[in-house]
Amino acid sequence: MNLYEDQLQKYDAGLIGEEPSLPKIDLSDAIQMCQKLLEKYPNVPFKDKVLYRIAICYLEEDQKDKAKEYFQKLINESRDSEYLEEAYFRLGEYYFDLRYFEKAIDYYSYLLKKWDSPYFNMALYKLGWSYYNLERYTEAISTLIYLIEDINLVENADKEFLGKTNADLRSEAIEYVAICFAEYGGPEKARQFFRERKDKEYTKEILFKLADIYQRRNFYVKAIETLKILLDFYPYDVNVAEIQKKIVENYELAGDRESADRIRAQLVTSYGPGSPWLTKVQNPEIKNEVLETLEEFLYTLGTDALAKAQETKSQLQYQLAINRYRDFLQKFPNSKNRSKILFYLAEALYEVEKYEEAADTYYELITNYPDSEFRETAAYHRILAYDQLLQKGQSSEPSQFILNNFLGLTSTSADTIQVPNGLQAKFLQACNDFVSLFPNSDKVPEVIMKFAETLYKIERYDLAQQAYLAVINRGGADGHLPQAYTMVAQSAFKLGNYEEAEKWFKKLSDTFPDSSRYVVKAQKMIASSKFKVAEHFIESGEHLKAAREFEKIAGLSPDPAIAERALFEAALQYEKVGEKEQAIGIYEKLAKRFPQSKLIDEALFKAGVLAEELNDWLRAATNYVNLYHHNPSSKFAPKSVYSAAKCYDNLGNYENAIFYYNEYLTKFPEEEPDRLIEAAFRKGEIAYNQGNFRKAQRDLAEVVKIYENLVKQGKEVDAYFPANAQFLIGEILFKSFQKIKLVPPFQRNLKRKKRLFQSVIKAYTEAAKFKIAEWATAASFRIGQTFEEFAKAFMESPIPKNLSPADVEKYKAQLYVKVLPFKEKAFEAYKANIKKALENQIQNVWVDKTRERLETLRVELGISLSELNRELGS
Repeated sequence: MNLYEDQLQKYDAGLIGEEPSLPKIDLSDAIQMCQKLLEKYPNVPFKDKVLYRIAICYLEEDQKDKAKEYFQKLINESRDSEYLEEAYFRLGEYYFDLRYFEKAIDYYSYLLKKWDSPYFNMALYKLGWSYYNLERYTEAISTLIYLIEDINLVENADKEFLGKTNADLRSEAIEYVAICFAEYGGPEKARQFFRERKDKEYTKEILFKLADIYQRRNFYVKAIETLKILLDFYPYDVNVAEIQKKIVENYELAGDRESADRIRAQLVTSYGPGSPWLTKVQNPEIKNEVLETLEEFLYTLGTDALAKAQETKSQLQYQLAINRYRDFLQKFPNSKNRSKILFYLAEALYEVEKYEEAADTYYELITNYPDSEFRETAAYHRILAYDQLLQKGQSSEPSQFILNNFLGLTSTSADTIQVPNGLQAKFLQACNDFVSLFPNSDKVPEVIMKFAETLYKIERYDLAQQAYLAVINRGGADGHLPQAYTMVAQSAFKLGNYEEAEKWFKKLSDTFPDSSRYVVKAQKMIASSKFKVAEHFIESGEHLKAAREFEKIAGLSPDPAIAERALFEAALQYEKVGEKEQAIGIYEKLAKRFPQSKLIDEALFKAGVLAEELNDWLRAATNYVNLYHHNPSSKFAPKSVYSAAKCYDNLGNYENAIFYYNEYLTKFPEEEPDRLIEAAFRKGEIAYNQGNFRKAQRDLAEVVKIYENLVKQGKEVDAYFPANAQFLIGEILFKSFQKIKLVPPFQRNLKRKKRLFQSVIKAYTEAAKFKIAEWATAASFRIGQTFEEFAKAFMESPIPKNLSPADVEKYKAQLYVKVLPFKEKAFEAYKANIKKALENQIQNVWVDKTRERLETLRVELGISLSELNRELGS
């Protein structure tokens, strides 16, 4: 051994390259001596001791197979030996190490016959472990539970056996029971198993261990289920708070913040102030620990909701934060976090625009928590809350209030202030409180400026002037000084102290020599005053005077915003008094003078409309087109493009008209349906009037198609233009039909004539289906005329040559018989048209034409007038 240690030291020092082997124990002499003893005296009375010694020697030499052989001999040949129990245990260990667990179980089981055996607990432990390794979890659990219960009865838990104390065995058994449940059955099986063992102290330990195993394995849902079983079994346990935290922790580890928050809320409700649980629990330590946990939960719920609301700007999240903070304040009125919660609650109320509640909450913090880190911010935000209410036009009853300690000047007397809006009183008080409480805050100048501004608005110019002077006299307010000087001057002017006002305006110029913008501002104010004068003319109904005054302002004001607005107002007033030319000129002037103005679109549109009213189509079209090119996305653009097209149409500038009709159809397909259809129709009508029938037919067919698509979309559309379009399609076909003469090659022309005849009849029939009186009567007339035209074509076709006069007459008679059905159909078509007209009281040129043809055919066909009238019902 000394040699080994010497070699090991050299190896550790790097003096030799190969690590020395651990010397082996050699007990061969002892083994041989014992074996010889047995050979010579096979029935020696202490044979069991000899066998035991041989087995132990082999075991110490690490010859486990040989040791196993002699332990087995000892069992087989010495049934009453004192070494028997150890032999069984050693053999169990042998097979356990080889993972022959079924064999190991046989040997360990033998040792359970004597509960007072020193191997009893260790055998139980290894037996349970063997069952576990064989995945016989039920047997493993029952065995290990037996072990735990047995160890609980033993007094010397720290007594060591084979390197393990009973406490070690118990701890490991608890862990293996938990592992078994994790592998077999899960939380629900554990609930069923331990339901009748809730009073056993190990139950809680095993369930805790099971939850811990699930958490380590990332099976968070099962960990939560297990922890809920613990809460169910032990609702008043000392570890309730720990269990609650663990449940929340597992939800968060699972990434399920929503469920974590939900369970926090449930736990607060179930265990918090006002809950039945809290009234039942007697242990103050448990109660306090749980309340601390729940306070932490509710605080987290509120701050999480607020953080999410601030991130997403969700009003629902803000309201959730508000509800949770209010719940916190109610349940934990004495919390050390109360001031912080009040601040967060006020912030959330502010974000959901509950400004008055926010202001009241800020005030509670300011008043009750003088040491709060949020006090100054709360005081400032209280001002902002009232300011928001005033900006949104909210009001309360006029009131009178006393303002003490004006701007923190305690020597001043109290001021009685009358306000038209009670909210202004609260705003002024909030400003005054801030300045009094935080005189050194860097926000004081800003607050005093707002304070003074409100005093100026309620016409307390004396106090406003004092406030603006306080800003001037205070250091660190450079950014506010020009405005403060200006307002001191204006307050003096309002008070009638004109010399003082002049003095302060001069101070403004001297103190800020580069303050040209303030000079400009003064000029703006002059212009604004003139603007008010002009507005007064409007109110008194003197629109022409107002127009001229606005025109003057536009010419004199250096402020582009005022000038452009004045021009627009001037045009409006000229328009009101009927001075359309003057109004148009000013609208156009505005567009040229202020090319970036937001009023250009409306100005050019109005100019276009007025020019249309004067029938100045070119000027109107020019203004509409200029508007469209200036801002194609303007709300006036669709109507302008359409109106420009119509103006060009009226001018006879059909090229431009068609261009802008097309522009309207392609760029604004979602605009007013009727206007869309009319634009499409006008295109076709122009082509028709120009004799471009092929294009006209295509464009007019598009009108009908647009109409049908709009109807399919469920939109209400006037059918007038689609009916007109369909009628014109019939007209185009009718013209082609008329042109075909029944001349040689006769059959070819007849075939063409017949084909077109069908197309014409179909086109006019489709037009009549729209049931628009004008085009239905026109189409019906044309249908009759088409039949007549067909008959006429036959009658006018060339007579065959070389016929005698008698044969010619005979041919004509036969031809008349052939065309007679067409004349009769024409008669029926005319008659139906007149009948419809009478029924619907329609009278127009098409009805008149129909009457003429009906009468002619009546005579020709030999139909009596009385018979016709009877059929017509007249």
